[in-house]
Amino acid sequence: MSANLLGTLNNIVYYFANPVIGFLTLTGLVVIWCKTKAIPSPKYIKLAILINVISNILRSVYSTILNYYLWTTNPATQHLLKFDYVLKFSFNTYWLVTLVTWIFAFLFFKILIFANKKFDNRFFYDEEPYLIALGIILNPWPMLIFFIIACLICLLVLQIINFIRKNLIFKQQKITLERMAFINIWIPAMFVATAIYFVLFTNVFPWLKIWLLNLPFIDQLLTQFYLF
Repeated sequence: MSANLLGTLNNIVYYFANPVIGFLTLTGLVVIWCKTKAIPSPKYIKLAILINVISNILRSVYSTILNYYLWTTNPATQHLLKFDYVLKFSFNTYWLVTLVTWIFAFLFFKILIFANKKFDNRFFYDEEPYLIALGIILNPWPMLIFFIIACLICLLVLQIINFIRKNLIFKQQKITLERMAFINIWIPAMFVATAIYFVLFTNVFPWLKIWLLNLPFIDQLLTQFYLF
């Protein structure tokens, strides 16, 4: 197998794995949600987190090994095969963002659990810290920003739908604005953010990728982090 083909395969595995596995696990959670008419329990969300963490590890290990092999077969990069340089390059390229994302998700999870217990579980349902941690793992920095934006958009959309359903469809005598529970927005927001992640880092939908990159906010954000 040629070096160019192996390099292409490495990029496909590295950039496809996270959003694709994310979509599959999110789909599983939605199926459970629809069948039980309730947000999946922490048991299922923890399983989704575990699947994505294992996927991240396998992806990073695969890319590290394949990158080393490609360097050994290319005369132009054979002089780079020093242990400290290979270790530093592999860590910075394939492991750093993943590890930082895991640490951030774990710390955020612990902070939410602590704050919720401090105030007698008034802020979050039991499932929410796990859902937020999963959302962070599925959207490593800087894609995490899109997850936050997606949460706000989903909250607004669901709030509008709830308002229309309660006040216009059922025509209540007194117009009310009932706040939607945050627990309803995490999974839809994860789908939106993961879809953006998939479109930006693959060429499956090139027209949509071009449209997203032409948006000033996205272009500036990704350029700042040297992603495009």
